[in-house]
Order: sequence, then structure tokens, then C-alpha cells
Amino acid sequence: QILGGARSTCACRLPAAMSEHVMFFDRSPPGTTDVVKPFDPEPAGPRRCGEAQQPVPPGLLEALGFGPGGPRQRLRDEAFSEFARVAGGPDEQMTEERFIAIAAQLFALNRHTARACFHACDVSYDCRLCRHQYLLFREAFVHTDSEYSSHPAILELRLRAVFHKYVVTRPAQRHVRGTALTRSEALTWIRDLCAGETHVSQVAEELLPALKAFSPKRRMSGSDGKDDASPTSSGRRSSNFNGRRCNAPVCLDEDSITIEEFVGMFNQGNIRELLQKQALSMDDLVASIKNPSACPGQPVHAFSRAVLDGRAETAILRWSGRDVFPAEAGFPTRQRGVISSNVPGDAVNEEMQLDPLVRAVGGWRGPLAAPRDSEAYELASRVLEAAQRFAREEVRNEDRLDRRWLTDGEVLEEMLGVGEQRQASGLRLLAAACRRQLEAEPPLVRVAVPAKVFGDIHGQLRDLLMLFQQFGFPSHCGGDIQTTSYVFNGDFVDRGEHQLEVLCLLFALKAIYPAHVFLLRGNHEFRDMSEMACGNAFKRHIKWRMPSQWSSVYDAVHGTFDWLPFAAHVGGRVLVLHGGLGDGSWGLHDLEQVQRPLKELSQSFLLDVVWSDPSDSDHIMYKGVHENPERGDDKVHLFGPDITEQFCQREGINVIVRSHQYVPQGYKVMHGGHMITLFSARNYVGQDENDGALLLLAPDRNGHLRIHPKTLLALPLPYDGEADLDGEERFESKAFKRGFFGASSAARRSVRSLSEGCAECFEFLRTGSTRKPSRRSLSGSPAGLRC
Repeated sequence: QILGGARSTCACRLPAAMSEHVMFFDRSPPGTTDVVKPFDPEPAGPRRCGEAQQPVPPGLLEALGFGPGGPRQRLRDEAFSEFARVAGGPDEQMTEERFIAIAAQLFALNRHTARACFHACDVSYDCRLCRHQYLLFREAFVHTDSEYSSHPAILELRLRAVFHKYVVTRPAQRHVRGTALTRSEALTWIRDLCAGETHVSQVAEELLPALKAFSPKRRMSGSDGKDDASPTSSGRRSSNFNGRRCNAPVCLDEDSITIEEFVGMFNQGNIRELLQKQALSMDDLVASIKNPSACPGQPVHAFSRAVLDGRAETAILRWSGRDVFPAEAGFPTRQRGVISSNVPGDAVNEEMQLDPLVRAVGGWRGPLAAPRDSEAYELASRVLEAAQRFAREEVRNEDRLDRRWLTDGEVLEEMLGVGEQRQASGLRLLAAACRRQLEAEPPLVRVAVPAKVFGDIHGQLRDLLMLFQQFGFPSHCGGDIQTTSYVFNGDFVDRGEHQLEVLCLLFALKAIYPAHVFLLRGNHEFRDMSEMACGNAFKRHIKWRMPSQWSSVYDAVHGTFDWLPFAAHVGGRVLVLHGGLGDGSWGLHDLEQVQRPLKELSQSFLLDVVWSDPSDSDHIMYKGVHENPERGDDKVHLFGPDITEQFCQREGINVIVRSHQYVPQGYKVMHGGHMITLFSARNYVGQDENDGALLLLAPDRNGHLRIHPKTLLALPLPYDGEADLDGEERFESKAFKRGFFGASSAARRSVRSLSEGCAECFEFLRTGSTRKPSRRSLSGSPAGLRC
């Protein structure tokens, strides 16, 4: 009836007068029912609110309680604030591609659903959303259980989205103006409608009782089932395949269905009549076997189409003994390596016009990425090129500790240029570019697979570059960033020799590849940790590196840190966070509700997210929640394997990847395999021989999201390059190592920051004695330290 027989388009149209009467929003402008000029440019230039026709019908927001002083003013202010943050200002307009990127992170909407919602709320038909239309989107598709969900305008927005969903799935379809559903699209809509919960429940009420009719006596788990198996006792015709029976210990309840019952129901009885009553047939039953959703382990390629990118990468090798090419060679004058440029003309057929069906829509870097002609992109590209150059050179050199590699600022000069003023200006620019990306992300980001996850870095840039060089670099010029996501799990700064260089690299990656690079917050991305007077803390490090410019750079960096997400949901099955679960009483929804920017840990569960630790054993004695004296705060918990298992079951995830503690192999599997500790800085601050590692999360052909550890082997300590140690480096001797790691945890914390001291202090460090040294001043210490 809906399709109107053999008609090619939907026949259930209302008369024009009636349509105008029942539609809350204006009708769509006229157009064709075919693919509508798929690559027409969008309206030129950003349009401000109020420059075109009325964005929403007058009085609608007041009717929904969003007026000034209305009962839902808080929700309106929240939506407007969110819109201003992700659109670039309260009076800006949000394009379709930007909305798609935002909806994927904030509301987990796929591209087709996001496009359908966008065009449903674009009631002015100008391919942009203003803040009022964004408010309607949240009301119609986010706050679905509000008391205003039955309002005619909200219902119409949802119906418009349903209609547009089947329009935007057409290959190369860009606009929805004046479109109509074809018969094939209408059939797809009906097919999806029949798979809804209401229809499924109705069919189940008819079929399942009929199936139970063939089971007068239920088989109990563990019984021999002789009576049930005989045809005479059950009254059923047995299966034609009377092979060996499976005696697996399966617990059957009153709703369980055995294979004998399932086959018997279809072999006799009136099941065909029941199917016909529900407009189903045996052919539908057979067709369900080939349904891709019934075989989740089978790789299903659901790509709408294959498209061509307009840029290409070229690898330039050494040529005639030279590393630099002359301009007449056809390449820009630059060092050898991989360059990115537009597809050259002689690589395209003469007189060819690209078919819209194979033309890409949007950039693969994402709509929020820094534009190629921007200053931020130029600087970020320079940083990335310098990092790749250092990585290629160092992989050919003799291995060494990060603290023994280019410690006089050579790396930062290559990245940002020479001079403190220039370097400070560049770092502030990168921090601002990264912050703009982070402001558009939720506190819990969603990451596509395959993905690489990195643990603590702590300013050890060389280790990070070696992991990149050996296992894939995050670049589209000689790397794998176009196919792989990168997650960096906090603790970027403090203690290492290249803290500023690590920040430059990570900020540059986020600015260029925001849809592929994700930075998470650890406990060292807070001001209280950066301002600790002990050791090589970040504030102390930046004041030493930039004596006159440090304050503005420090504020810019921490202003970016305040927007960092706290966790990443990778592939829908893995949760990445820095610390741990604590008492496990919180959930993913709590993470999604965290308000940023966040300067201090104001919520107790966030303290556990960035600080807590898992028990170091799966023994029964470690179950539950315990005090964590290692962290020196009774609010930070130590949690057992049962807490991890309960959390995973409740939140629908399989594995939790965390960092926060160095481990000998760079990674450690814990809590029945549901917890992995990951640490990427090897030879941590030169005091131990721990490896550095990353985890590759990639789908396999068995339907698994497989976790592959990748390890960078530690250097043995002490090694030949440590012969000239003095001052702080003397602590790395074997005698100190035995004493330091044999001492109590409190003693280790109290002495980790010392660089020089009296003979009594050195004896304390060497032996690991818990006897505290006297608190007298060190007159010979250049730093004026106390014992």
C-alpha cells in the first residue's frame, strides 16, 4: 500500500494544500529526484546568523521551553556553548563536514546518520547549521526522552531524518533538495522498519510459543536425555542427522531452544502457516543464513564507493651521489625523502573528466585539520619533517639513552628555528592549534581501528622516535597515518631531557591529523605535578630552556592540557586511560559528562582515572579495593582483578589499556587478560633496564580485535657511554641501583629528586637504608638543596 504497486517513487503523497498544513517547517525547494548535482560548491563564505531567512519558525524555541527564563534555559545555554566551541564562535555557521566530525565524537553517529540529521535540521536549506538549529538537533536526536519529544516539530525533524537517511546513501549524493525516494530506497526503509523491536517482538509472540509446543518435556542440563531424545516420548520426528550428540555442559533455562526443537518445529506442524500470517516465508528463513549480520566474524566491506584522492606521495632517493635535486629535475629543491603534492598532469589521461562517482568528498585528514595554507600547518609540517629526519639518522647510529642524545637544544632548533623568541612563538602557535582540536572533542573520544597506543613518554623523545621508525611513523609521507589511528596515553612531560620537543611533535601531529591522532590526559598534565620543586619537573625544565619566555609558553601548554580527554574507546572493545578504575563505581557515561576545561581534579572518580593502580597479582587475596600507599593519598585506590572484570562486563568492553607505571617488558598483562599496563619510555630516567613498548590494535580475519605488543629493547646499565658520569648520573651505578630499588617506596620517593648531597645522603642512597638522613643544609650544593 505504501509503495503503490509498481510505481518508481513513493505514492503516499498528500495534496499540496494538506502538505503545507501538516508540515511544521517550510517545504523543500524544487529539484530533481535523481542525483542532484553532487559536487556543486556550498554557499560561498561563512554566513552569520540572521543574514538569511528565519533559521527556525518563530516561537518554536519558546514552545519547547528554551526561551529566556524558560524551564530549559540551562540546556539551551549548554547547547549554545557547545556550538560556539566546535563551530568557532556563537555566530558562526557549521558546515556539513564539520558537523559529521563533531557528531561522530560527541554522539557516536556514523556518517550517513549524521548527514541525515544535519539535513533534517537544515530547515533553511543552505547546507549550514546555526546555533538554533543545532539546539533543535540536540532536542530531536540527543534528548530523546524529554517531555517535549512528542511535540509536532520534534516529530517532524525525526521523520525528515528518516527520509534523508535513504537519500544520502546514494553514491555521490551531496544535496537533498527536492529529492524523492525511489522504490528500491523505500523497500530498504521498510526492511529496516520490519527489523525494529516492535515488529520483532510481535513475531516472537507468535513463533516462540509454537516452538515450545514441540517440547512437552524440557531437558535439564547434565541429564542423559534418553527420554527426551526418543521419538515416542517427545512426539517429535527426530533430526535426519543422528550423529554423536554434544555433551557440553550448557545451562538451559525455560527459554532455551535445543536443535531438536528448532528442526522439529519446521519439519512438522503449522509453522508455515504461522510464517505466512506474519508475512514471512521459508525463503526468508534461508536468506537469513546469508545475512552478513549473522556472521560477525566474516569481513564485510560496506564501502559506499571507491574514490580517488587528488594528492600523491613521491619517494625521492639518493641520485648520482647527491641528496639535493636541481630544480630542472621536476621536483622541488629539497632533501631526499617522501614528499606530498598534487597528482601531476601526465598521470591523468588527456581530456579526461573525472566522474563524480569516483571523486572524493572532504579531506581524509578531517574537516577540523589545519588548512594546508595556514601558518600552523607549515610549522607543524616542519616539526614532523625534522622528527622523521632525526629518526632516520638515529636508527643507523649506535643506540644510546635519550638523556645522552642532543641535549643542547639541537632538536628544538631543527623543529622551531634558532632563538628563544622564535621557539616560544612556535610552541605557543602549536599549542593553540592543538587546543582548537581538543575543544571539539568529548572527554571520552572514540577511536577507529587499526590503532597504535603509546604509554608514558616523559620527555624521552629519542625512544618515541625509535618506536616510530621501527613500527611505523605517523605521517602521510612515508608513514601509516592514513590507515592507522594513534593514541598517546598521557605523561608527555616531566623528568626527561626533551620535554619541549615531545610537546612540539605531539601538538604538531594533532594539528595536522586531528581525526587520526588522540592525546589523553595523565597525572603529569596537571599544574601541581609540573610545579613540583623536585627533579626535572616541567616548570623547572621550561624555565631553564626558555628563561625569558617561559611564562607565556607554560600557560599556553597547560591551557591545552586543560582540554585533554581522559580516555579513548578504541574499536568499541578497548578502553584506554592513564591510571585505572579505582573502586570501579563509575562508568563510561560518567566520563562523557566531565566538564572541561579542567585545571584541577574536582571529581573523585577522575582521581582514580589518572592515579589508581591495579593489583600486581591475580591472587584471591588481591581482590577488591585496597589502600595504595605507593601514591601517598588515601583517596587513590589499588584495585583487584574482580573490579576489572565487573567493570568490563558492565560497560561492554574486553580489555583496558593503562599506563602510569613502568614495567620491565614495556607492557604487562594482568587481571585475567582484561588489563594491560603499557609504558613507552625505556630505561626510565636512566635508573632501570625496562623496555619501551606500544600496542597495535588491529582487526583480523577471525572477527577479533587483536592486540599486538611491539617492544623497543632497553639498553643495559651501566654501559660504555656512562664512563664520564658525574653529579646526578652517579646515582645510576650498580650500587645505587641495588640500594635505590631495594629501599622502601617512601624512601624511593624522598630521594628520587636529589642531584647532589652529603656523604650521609650518598650512603643512604647506596645502601637503601630506611634511616632518614639528618635535615641539615648543604653548604656545598650549588642548588642549595636540603638533605
